[in-house]
Parts: sequence; structure tokens; C-alpha cells
Amino acid sequence: MGLKYDGLMYERIYEILKNRIESGLLPAGTKLPSRDDLCKEFGTSGKTIRRVLSMLKEQGLIETHQRMRPVVCFHYHPRRSMINLALKRIDTSITDEVLRTGVLLGYPVIENGIALCKQEGFQIPRKIVDSMNIEDSAEFWRLTKQFQRFFVRRNENDLSLRVMDSLGLSELRPLRDNTEIRIRFYRQLQELMRVIEEGGDTDSVHFDDMSGIYGLTYGSEPAFDVPADSAAVLGREQLEKLLLREEVRYSAVYMDLLSLIAIGRYKPGDKLPTHNELQKLYNVSVDTTIKAIQIMQEWGVVKAVRGNGIFVMMDIHDLKKIEISPHLIACHVRRYLDTLDLLTLTIEGVAAYAATHIMQEEIEEVMGEINHFWNEDYLYMLTPSFLLNLIVKHTGDGSLNAIYTLLRRNLGIGRSIPALLETGKTAADYELHGQCVTALNQLYAGHQEEFSDGTAKIFRYIYDYVVSKCKKLGYYDSAMEVYDGRALWK
Repeated sequence: MGLKYDGLMYERIYEILKNRIESGLLPAGTKLPSRDDLCKEFGTSGKTIRRVLSMLKEQGLIETHQRMRPVVCFHYHPRRSMINLALKRIDTSITDEVLRTGVLLGYPVIENGIALCKQEGFQIPRKIVDSMNIEDSAEFWRLTKQFQRFFVRRNENDLSLRVMDSLGLSELRPLRDNTEIRIRFYRQLQELMRVIEEGGDTDSVHFDDMSGIYGLTYGSEPAFDVPADSAAVLGREQLEKLLLREEVRYSAVYMDLLSLIAIGRYKPGDKLPTHNELQKLYNVSVDTTIKAIQIMQEWGVVKAVRGNGIFVMMDIHDLKKIEISPHLIACHVRRYLDTLDLLTLTIEGVAAYAATHIMQEEIEEVMGEINHFWNEDYLYMLTPSFLLNLIVKHTGDGSLNAIYTLLRRNLGIGRSIPALLETGKTAADYELHGQCVTALNQLYAGHQEEFSDGTAKIFRYIYDYVVSKCKKLGYYDSAMEVYDGRALWK
């Protein structure tokens, strides 16, 4: 039992430290904490930490010397080539909004899925590629979608999978298709598998295009055929229907209201927003808000007076006596972690895309709002929310905006998780606030790449911080049991 636990621990700690190094949170030349400090931070043994450090050294991420703390030797690259490739394709060849979204979100998610694969994990994509029959056009292109979808699934994130599926890209059929095209594409897939299996650089593999997977357009001429009722054709309206399962439900509404009462935003005697206002605030139906308020009434937290409003009846001391199902908390934690994971993977490209449309006066306005709420009306991790709001505002009005609006809404789940919410400013809050202000200043100065790079660091920091905090609070393991991520790909 102990060996199994230690095995899980060293893999988790390795991934956390590896992410901090590769994301630039621990830049080259930085000394890692001492072994004792790492043992305390992760609550594990010196043996586990030694194994983690050995793995980091083997991967060329740190250098170790006798009687000295390990030093980071990995040089962080501000813009990954995969992000550049996605942005280049968007600028030069893609006119369809859904396909732009697929590339912006799909490239980094697939790249991460490849990076997560261990040797045994490559057996599935290898079998898919080896099963391709160049002579059978329909089956060949179906399997190319399965190949791409495997690496989306490998992220073990149900939200990421649903988001990608909701775009309807798996239904695309290339218009330009003959044996010669399939042979060439098949050879490129085989070369990609060879590089992946040997641990090489996937960017070294050349693809003429990805029309077989994404159906990219060439100027105004489409390179794909798709069913008339696909989200790729119907756009945002269809996409929102497909994503409806991920919308904030009644439990999220009452948990968020409970958290606002707990931190003193609403005090006994205060009137809550009306049902109409709650519907707009949480983007839910009237049935959802009615059910949420009914549950809060049953607990005695609020009292609804017909024609007068909904009034708060409890303070923070009374709220502590309410028992909320641990499973419900676990579901919210998992959705929060899945959201942060998807944001961490995709925000760099989306921020770079949005940055070209943001005006300086908008940056000034956001900076003013950030300063006001930081100094006068502080709330848990509010500063990054303003930054995300600005980015979402400039993602257009189609599928990318619909998805990122959902992620922005889910980001608010953090303040409804008991004990995760801090009523005062912590060291992490100061760190995040400073990073957000720096990123906005970079954007104001016209440094768009530094802005997207800084934004990616911010959400990586949030993800690592929340995972660490959830582990300390005992939420993490139960959240991981909400669904089996491995079952998505195994």
C-alpha cells in the first residue's frame, strides 16, 4: 500500500514541478527549495523527493551539485511553436469561425495529450494508424479523427473532451480526396507516430495541411463537407445546446450565494438579487433559481417574501452548521479543476488572438476596475477574472466566445468551495494581482506576445495553487473520483 501511495506521490510532485519549470514560473537559474522544504510542501518523504529530483535531472530540467540546492537549467520559451502554428493558420487560411476555434483550442490540447502519453499509452494511437486502409476513403478519414480524438481524451479531462466534441469537427469530411492525398497523409501520420514513440519533437513532422482532421478552409473556398445540422455549420446556437450539461446548475447557484453570505457580501437582513437578476447573473432558467432559493429556504438561510424579495436570515456562524454533501463539493471541485486545466492549456493562444482587437482605453478601464476592487471591494481571486473578462470580450460572438464564456463562469466556482475561499488577501493573491497588472501593462505598451505569455503564466500559477490547496483540504482525491479520467482513453 505504501509503495502504491509513494508511486502516486512522486509522479504528482514531478508533474507539478515540471509544469512550474516549463511554464516559466521557475525560470532558468532559480534554485529549488531545499529537500526539507519540498517534503513539507508536498507532505511526503525525503525518499520520494529524491526520486522526483532524479527524474527532473534526467529530463534536463535541473542541475544538481553536492551540498547545493538544485538549480533550474530549462530555458522557457515565451511562445510555443504550436501556438505560433495555430495563430499562423488562423491568419492565413481559416475563414470559418468554428474551425478557428478548433485550431486555437485543439492544437494545445492535442499537444498536451501527446506529452502525457507514456510508452504503453502509444499502443492505442499506433493501432489506429496501423488499421488505416488507404483504399477505404470513409474509414480512413474516420480513423484520422479517432487518432486526433485519442490525444484529446488522453488529457483525462471530460470538459475538454466535451468542448472539442461540441464543435462538430469530428463530422467533417474532406472535399479534396483521392488515393494520392491519403497515401501522403498516411505517411505523415506514420512519421508522427515514429517521432512520438521515440520521444522526439513533434514540430519536426511536416503536414501539408490538416484538412483531413480539421477541414481547414482556403480563403473563401471550403475544403470540407459536413452535415447540415452540425455545430460546424449552425455555430454558436447549436454549440450552446451541446454544452448545456456544463452550465451552472441550481447547486452551483446556491453554493455561490452561500459563499457570498459567508464572506459578508450579504448580511442578515440584506435583500438578494431578484429571480430575474439571478437568471442573468448565472445564465440559468427561472426553474433553476427557484429550486436554488427553495433549498436555501429549507436550510433557513433565506426567506422569500412574495412581492417583496429574498432576504438573508443567517450569518457566517449559522452557515457553518449547514451540512453540504461531500459528493456535491467534489463535483464542484472537479469542474473547477477541469476548467482551470483547459484554461491553462489554451489561454496563451486565445489571449494572443484577442490581444490584436483590444483598445488602449479598454485596458485603462480594466486597470481602473482592478484597482478599485483590489483596494475597496476585494473578493477571492478577482483580479484574474477581470483579465479573463477582457479576453472573452474580444473572442468574437461565435463558438470561441461561447466556450470561453462558460470557462469564465466556471472560474467563479472557486469562491463557492468551502474553506478554499479566503476572506483576506493571501500571498498568492498579491502574486496574482502583480502578474495581472504586469500583463496588462505589457499589452498597453503594445507587447502582445509578452501579454499572452504572462497570461499563460497567471493561469498556470492559479492551477498549481488550487491543486495544492485542494490537496491540503482533502478535496483533491474525492474530486478525482467523480469520474475516472483514465476511462476516457483506456
